[in-house]
Amino acid sequence: MTTPTSATLAPAGARDALSQPAARSGRATITLFVSLLLGGLVYTAWSLFRDIDAAGTVVTTWTPFVLLGVALLIALGFEFVNGFHDTANAVATVIYTHSLPAQFAVVWSGCWNFLGVLLSSGAVAFGIIALLPVELILQVGSAAGFAMVFALLLAAIIWNLGTWWLGLRLRPRTP
Repeated sequence: MTTPTSATLAPAGARDALSQPAARSGRATITLFVSLLLGGLVYTAWSLFRDIDAAGTVVTTWTPFVLLGVALLIALGFEFVNGFHDTANAVATVIYTHSLPAQFAVVWSGCWNFLGVLLSSGAVAFGIIALLPVELILQVGSAAGFAMVFALLLAAIIWNLGTWWLGLRLRPRTP
């Protein structure tokens, strides 16, 4: 006598959907993503140059601007890592209980995360800043200030990746 498995209990359409690998992004999707990314970078650089020109500042060295660019890239890296870290936690139950399809749940979570960033008051950021030494905040353009910003962002990335990896590694195994 055989016992039914989850594969035999599922409807035929569900078995087919589960057995097929996820579709890869098409060329148009990748082109759109890269175009939006490059457009955002060009707009950021244009806005920065325009603001410097409007302030009438004479630029003697570009080092702070390069460091600012590196800090922005690291911040974007943190946002990426934090996004998949938090989305996995936020939608795990919804996907596991089949309340929503996985693709819809992830997109739904991403939209609400984006709206949260746009509409937030910044209270969490100000709370974190309140924990930092005042001397470094006042000298954020100095080498120590840049080191502080880089250290905070890299520590946050390492923490998110570490907890994500441990969560995957220590998850209960299903038979």
